[in-house]
Amino acid sequence: TSEAINACHSWEEKLLYPWHRVPDWKRRDAKGLDIAIWHREVLCGLCYATPRKSTVRLKIVLLQGSPDHTHPLRGWVASIALLTTEFYARMLDCNQIEVQEPEAGAIPYYLKLGFSFDAARRLVISLDAP
Repeated sequence: TSEAINACHSWEEKLLYPWHRVPDWKRRDAKGLDIAIWHREVLCGLCYATPRKSTVRLKIVLLQGSPDHTHPLRGWVASIALLTTEFYARMLDCNQIEVQEPEAGAIPYYLKLGFSFDAARRLVISLDAP
C-alpha cells in the first residue's frame, strides 16, 4: 500500500530495494504477492514474491526488514514472510519457494530457515505435501 511505501522511506539510506516499484509490478503480475509486516504503527518488513510464469516455484524477489534494530519483530520478519509465501505457494500448487538473488549476508539465515541450494544453485525450499 502507499502507507507501507511511505513508511519504508523512513528507512533512509538503509532502503535496499525499489519498494516504490512494487505497485507497478503488481499491476502487471496478477499473481504477485506483496506483504507489509507491521506491528501496530511500526513497519517491520516488506516482501514481494511471484511465481512469474512458473507453476513449480514461487520466487521471493525482495525481502527486507526494517533497519531499526529496536523494531518489535526483529529476527521474525523472514519467518513471517516465509509462512505467508508458503501458504500462497500452496494455494498456487507450487512445489518450491526460491529466494531470487539472495544477499550474501542473508544466505546463512535462509539456510537456518530450511532453504538449500539445488543442483542449479538456486536457493530453494521444497514444500512437502501438507
